Amino acid sequence: MTTISPEERVNTLINQLREMRLPVMATQLRTIYMENSIDSLSLLEVLEQTISEEFYTRKQNTINKNRKAAKLSNSTAHLSDIHYSPERKINVKVIEQLATNYYLQANHNVIIQGATGTGKSFIANALGNNALDAGYSVHYYRMTELFSELHMAQLKFESDKKISKLVKTDLLIIDDFLLTNTNPEEQKYLMEIFELRNRVKPILLCSQMSAPEWHKKLGGGAMADAILDRAISNAYQILISGESQRRNASSGSLMTD
Repeated sequence: MTTISPEERVNTLINQLREMRLPVMATQLRTIYMENSIDSLSLLEVLEQTISEEFYTRKQNTINKNRKAAKLSNSTAHLSDIHYSPERKINVKVIEQLATNYYLQANHNVIIQGATGTGKSFIANALGNNALDAGYSVHYYRMTELFSELHMAQLKFESDKKISKLVKTDLLIIDDFLLTNTNPEEQKYLMEIFELRNRVKPILLCSQMSAPEWHKKLGGGAMADAILDRAISNAYQILISGESQRRNASSGSLMTD
């Protein structure tokens, strides 16, 4: 009977792992064997080292892939860098609740409102990065970009495919929400997105406008009522006061949002 050496057995296992598309486990097993530590480890310890390495590598690869696909306008924004100066009147408790990412699990929307330059986009991007770090998928759009892509998809007869993609992402961020008036076609797009995501996956909206102004920009009819009901009824709200952070930056003070 031919005796198979330990090295041959390990090589067989490594090749099988690679064939199963588990390259990190294969590399880790090779490392353990080459360091002559395989005999000093229990079976459970060998499994822990190989499986954990594969698991965390795959998880990080998914996070990196999602981060690239998110297309955030500020990839370095972090919740810890938010300025809570008194004049901004940002509710710290709301930010702390959102930092847990519970709103993603409970499917609660987030609405961030304030004047131009007050830091709405920074907070939206910080929440996006926080969600990405936790393994959620995120996609960031400015309203004009969103409508442009939807119009293009319609011309290619791919509207359903585009809407489906928008519905599947865990967190959809729409910046500059309803900065301008919308036409009936754009209102229909929004209605479909809000309806399909309603109570399933949240939407984060950044806007300089108040809800009554949203209603006007959505045509002021039943469609506007339906969209706003789905947008506002279960939402966390962050209202930012104070002057433009960009103005503060131009005067020489540090600006992080």
